[in-house]
Amino acid sequence: ALSGTTRMRVREVYSEPNISPCGDFYFGETEDYNVNITGSDKTLNLAVYLEGLYSGSGSMSRANDDMGPKYAAGIADQISVELHNQADYSIIEYSVSNVNLGTNGQVSIPVPSGLSGSYYLTVKHRNSIETTSASPISFASPLMNYEFDVPAKAYGNNMLLMIDGYYTIFGGDVNQDGYIDTGDMTPVDNDGAAFQTGYLPTDCNGDGFVDTGDMTIIDNNGATFVGTITP
Repeated sequence: ALSGTTRMRVREVYSEPNISPCGDFYFGETEDYNVNITGSDKTLNLAVYLEGLYSGSGSMSRANDDMGPKYAAGIADQISVELHNQADYSIIEYSVSNVNLGTNGQVSIPVPSGLSGSYYLTVKHRNSIETTSASPISFASPLMNYEFDVPAKAYGNNMLLMIDGYYTIFGGDVNQDGYIDTGDMTPVDNDGAAFQTGYLPTDCNGDGFVDTGDMTIIDNNGATFVGTITP
């Protein structure tokens, strides 16, 4: 059956031994029902690395709080994923937050079966630059794969080349305003001066401490005027 509402007719027969659609029956009852049939979720397999947590060779460190790793073994941090209307990017067709991103940069996300068009794919992270797919991605099939592995996969080529040849999304957008600038430096300065520790937006490299390691990320990306680029 197709997804959607389907009409179903049920016939109950009490005393007719030879049941046929055109035969007689006694003391029977026929009722109509509407049955809502929904398809299985689709799956989006996504690959993306975060600059702040990237440790080299296609792997990321686990984000820390003041007690050690914030999440279970194999989980680097959490991200949010959005699907945007291809004609009007301001329209979010679907979103999911608190998605566990593996230290290998991999994550599988269930997507409702009703989403079968083409959408821009956007990744958000608590202190990284929002990054969007270069073009709309078709969700016509039950399985989609997308890797932010080269600049051409990101809208506006908005990715950072690491020393080992891998690409990441930019880190350092502490206040999540879409730009890396003094607005991000100030809270890092303040938290660093107060010796703040824990799972904080100001901890750009995820080591559990706010210090010069975090400021370096902001300094470098701010100097090249890194910001969000969307359709």
